[in-house]
This record gives sequence, structure tokens and C-alpha cells, in this order.
Amino acid sequence: MRRLNLILLIVALCFLAVMLKRIGWSNSAVYLRQVGGYAPLILVPYGVSTLLAALAWRLLLPGDGNPPSLGRLCLLRLGGEALNQLTPTASLGGEPFKAFRLHADGVPWQEAVASLIIQKGLLVLSLVLYILVSIALVPSVLSGGHLDRGGLLLGALILGGVGVAFVVLQLNNPWGILARFMKKCGLSPALVKGREAELDNLDALLAGFYRRYPGRILAAFTLFFLSWLPQAAEVFLIFALMGHPLGWGEAVCLDGLAMLFTALGFMIPISLGVQDGGNVLLSLGFRLGATLGAAFSIIRRIREAFWLCLGLVVVARER
Repeated sequence: MRRLNLILLIVALCFLAVMLKRIGWSNSAVYLRQVGGYAPLILVPYGVSTLLAALAWRLLLPGDGNPPSLGRLCLLRLGGEALNQLTPTASLGGEPFKAFRLHADGVPWQEAVASLIIQKGLLVLSLVLYILVSIALVPSVLSGGHLDRGGLLLGALILGGVGVAFVVLQLNNPWGILARFMKKCGLSPALVKGREAELDNLDALLAGFYRRYPGRILAAFTLFFLSWLPQAAEVFLIFALMGHPLGWGEAVCLDGLAMLFTALGFMIPISLGVQDGGNVLLSLGFRLGATLGAAFSIIRRIREAFWLCLGLVVVARER
């Protein structure tokens, strides 16, 4: 897995370098200078998105006791997502960090792990809904441009299929089956060895949560969906500051489709190259031009860098 991620990362870096060279860094720098002192405003939408996602996570903690505070969950989410994006682990490297820190805060480990598993499935499904809304908006907001809606819809459906399969799997004792299968094959990692009963309890906790708390599941799903909308506001703000304002519909459409490219590049740390190439392709499809698309992508990367660094600070303080 690490070798594959490394190869993909090298290919993505080469692609990104060629793309920026062909577009011209100096051309994009004009738009970056235009943003100027208003750049800190671009950090706000992602903060709102993190707050909404942390609130959804709080709803998914199965215990009836006192869950960690919302601020604490925001910090753990920032730290975990930084590890998810920066490590070659297919966007899963930060989940153990979240689980262990929740356990250190007094949450039983099965409940901590269950909340993260349920959260992952709902997050993917909410993203698919957001992308489908974006695709549906294309005809009404895109005049004179060209996008392959069929290809975008296919990508969204593939992602949606993965999300649905993941949720269905949670209801069918996945960990107990996996543990017994590994034992039968003579594989017994330290994480699994002697913990079959605990894994069975985790399976029961997962399936039971869906049955006992359908209202929480729906509320969390809604919050996750709403957590994507501030990032559309970020797109609206970035283009306005660059002197090329978009309508709200265009901003939602562009952001949702950009998220599809980012999701499809999950095997590469920070979706390097895939996300940036997608931003440029979408800008061309929206008749905004490659230069403006590259500048938009760079500004988003700067915003990402800020929050990723903050997440790494959280991780460092938790060690």
C-alpha cells in the first residue's frame, strides 16, 4: 500500500508540475495578489464545516453518558483529518488517532470505534448527495460551457455504491467475520488476537445503534450534508476576491464537482494532482479559463495547509 501510494504521489507531483508550467505561474500569481489582505476570510468556511461535522460526530457517540465537548471533538477531528490526508493510508490514517484519544477521554473503545465507522459511512453518503445536487445544477448554471455529465454521474454513483456497501456491511457483523476468517487462514495480528469477543461486541454495537437511534443517524447525516455547504461559500468567496464573482448556484456546482475529483484521488496523500487537475478541468468546463482555475486551486491549497498544520499541532500536543 505504501509503495503504491508513493508511486501515485510521484506521478501526481509530475502531473502538477507540468500543469503549472504550461499554465504559467506568473499568470496565476496575478489573481493571488488580488486576494491580498482578505486571505484570512477564506479560512472561515472550513472552520464552520469542521464545527458541523464535529456536532454530527457527537450525535454518533453511542454512550448515554457525558460525551466530550464540541470543542474537543473539533480538535480531534482536525488532528485526525490531517493524518488522513497526509499519510499514505487511503484516508484512514487518522481514524486510530481519533479512537485512541476518545478512549483516553473516557469513551469505551468499542463506542469510540463504532462512532468513527458509522461516521465514515454517513460522511461518504452525504458527500454523494452533495455531488448529485451539484450535477443536477449543471444545466441551470452552466451556459456556454461543457461538462461530461455522464462521466461525472458515473463517478458519483461509484462513490455512492462504495458508501452504501460500507453501511450495509456494518449491519452484518463485519469484524467478527473478519476475525474468524483471519484465524482460519492462520493470520492473527496482535490487534485481533484474543479479541474475538470484543469484536463481536463491536458488531452488536454497530447494528444496534442503527436500530436504536434512527433519529440520530438522520440528524448526523443532515449535519454532514450541511457541512459541505460552507465549502461552497468558500468557492464563492475565493472567486469574488479574485475579481471573477460566481453565482451561488455556480459556486455549489463547482465545489461539489471538485469534491468528486478529490474523493476519487483518495489513494494519494491530499489528493495531490487529482484535485488540482480537477479544479483546472472544471474551470475550463465553466469557461473560466485554466489560469483562473489554477489560481483557485492554489488558494485552496493554502487554506488546506493552514488547517492541516493546525491539525498536526493538535496531534503533537496529544502525544
